[in-house]
Amino acid sequence: MLTFDRCFNRHVRYRLIMDPSSIGLMAFMGGGFLAGMWYILVRKDAKLNMRPGMSAEGLRQGTGAPSFGQTKQEIDRKLALVENRRRRQQIIDSRLAVQEAERMAAEQARLLEEEAQRERLRREEESRRAEEERIRREEEERRRRKEAEESERARLEEDERLAKEREEEEARLEAEKEELRQLEMAAAEEQRLAELEAAKLQEEMESRAAAEAAMAELQARLEREGAMSGDVQISLMWENYNDLDLHVVCPSGERIHGGNKRSECNGELDVDANVRAETKKPVENVVWEGISAPPGTYQVYVHHYKKHRKRRTRDPTKFQIIVNNVGDFREYHGELTHGDPIRLVCQFEVPERSEQEDYAKLRMEEQMRLEAEESSRLENERHELERQRQAEMAAAEAERLEEIESARKQEEMESRRAAEAAMSELQQRLEREGARSGDVQISLMWNNYNDLDLHVVCPSGERIHGGNKISACGGELDVDANVRPETRKPVENVVWDDNTAQPGEYQVYVHHYKKHNKRRSKDPTKFQVIINNVGDLLEFNGELSHGDPINLVAQFKVPTVEERNAKIEELRQQMSAISENFNKSGHEEVTVEEVAEVVGVSMEEAAQIHQKADSDGDGSVSLDEILKTTEELQNIEDSQVQESVEDDDEDEVEVEELDNENNKF
Repeated sequence: MLTFDRCFNRHVRYRLIMDPSSIGLMAFMGGGFLAGMWYILVRKDAKLNMRPGMSAEGLRQGTGAPSFGQTKQEIDRKLALVENRRRRQQIIDSRLAVQEAERMAAEQARLLEEEAQRERLRREEESRRAEEERIRREEEERRRRKEAEESERARLEEDERLAKEREEEEARLEAEKEELRQLEMAAAEEQRLAELEAAKLQEEMESRAAAEAAMAELQARLEREGAMSGDVQISLMWENYNDLDLHVVCPSGERIHGGNKRSECNGELDVDANVRAETKKPVENVVWEGISAPPGTYQVYVHHYKKHRKRRTRDPTKFQIIVNNVGDFREYHGELTHGDPIRLVCQFEVPERSEQEDYAKLRMEEQMRLEAEESSRLENERHELERQRQAEMAAAEAERLEEIESARKQEEMESRRAAEAAMSELQQRLEREGARSGDVQISLMWNNYNDLDLHVVCPSGERIHGGNKISACGGELDVDANVRPETRKPVENVVWDDNTAQPGEYQVYVHHYKKHNKRRSKDPTKFQVIINNVGDLLEFNGELSHGDPINLVAQFKVPTVEERNAKIEELRQQMSAISENFNKSGHEEVTVEEVAEVVGVSMEEAAQIHQKADSDGDGSVSLDEILKTTEELQNIEDSQVQESVEDDDEDEVEVEELDNENNKF
């Protein structure tokens, strides 16, 4: 700060001394002062007072002229004005100096910022290169890893195939063993079922025999107790003084026992024995008189209600149940101890009576018939709905596929039209840059000073860009525009010589590498990519801003030589088909619809062919004119291809000569 003040004061003094207006003013004032003094001295009427102590102001007395003191005051006043002006000029100069210092500081800051910007861009470039190198190494590593994975996958597939064959053989042997085992199990199951059926029959016979054997004792006890009888009857017998209770659950769910001896379904517990210890041969009986038992499922339980200790009865107490189910007598037995839970001994079905049985049978058959008819109707309706749904789905799918195909064709046509419209501008830019052409060519155009980069990934995985202009797959980036802001109509071009592009899938990327601020180019930057894929022109549009990631614009497939030959052969067959179809039609004039149908192109392309063939302009075109036009178009394409091949051969010869001269040098 002290240095700045010294410089500022020195600058102000220098400006004050060297100011011409100040020097002129001082000279003028000095001259006026000298002239006034001379005028005072040479005046004739001046009276000198020589007395001691007199001042110079006594030189003029009694005159009306101004005195020396007044002149001095006037000079002091003017000097004060000059001093004020000088101070104001000094203030103005100081402000200008401050502004100049601020401007110099701002300029220094701008220079430092630009230097930092350049350093940042340099670091970004280094990081980008490092990133590309890392990506290349990663791609190489992925490629090696993919090859290892492919070999490992092939080995695993072979192992899997062998394992699958072994598994199939083992499965076949296992299936044969399983089949034999199933046959053996089926035979064993049949034998077991037969044995079970035989055991069941034996058990029923033994039960009936036991029931018949117990019937005499049962009848004696029932007669002793005065019990009733019916076609459905359940009786319980045991051989001590304990109190066992017989429980029967009717089909309605009602329970018949000692606390509910008569039920609403006409069942009755008419004998309840050993409520007190009365007999060692007790019996309990539940009976439905006549044919009053309702049909359904009946459940029979036995409960050890009480153990009479006075009679020294022992547990467990064995018991017998005899069931008369409409003449079918069954016997069941078991044993209980006091404290055991109530036990389900058996359950049986009471059948319907004869009249009810016939009615139920007819009703069941009618219901089964109605259910079968309803099921058949529903099945037919379901099949019809399913058929309609399938038809609607097929129609919708066909319509969707037709719309997709139409949209695809429309998109291809629009892309071709846009590419053809952009071809004139593209050709001008390529000719301006001296770019080469080939049967596979990708070009990038945009309309400002920004630096966009074209990247193309070959089928081998190699990437063609500004850092790798010549690739091993034959492609070359021969035009790289706006590395510096040179033109508002830049173009970049990647090209393969004719018949050198590898067949396979190609990917096209665009990267906004740099935004040149000096030209005030605005973002986003719109661009066009035109692709020539062996005569098939495609155009793609997009836009990018600086800082956006690299953008995948398009991908296309270059056909093999066999596919190209097949396409040529297909064109020849189409030419033959055109001739045959037009000859069969018998018409001398050919319409646009016939051209589109026979050639297999859209109406727009057919209209273009029809218009080119109409040489006389009368609107009518013959078959010969159509064939001549298609042959001329084919010859033009062949000649263009041949010229490009010859140009490439000449370039190769020139390159070889230059290489030989360089080797000699």
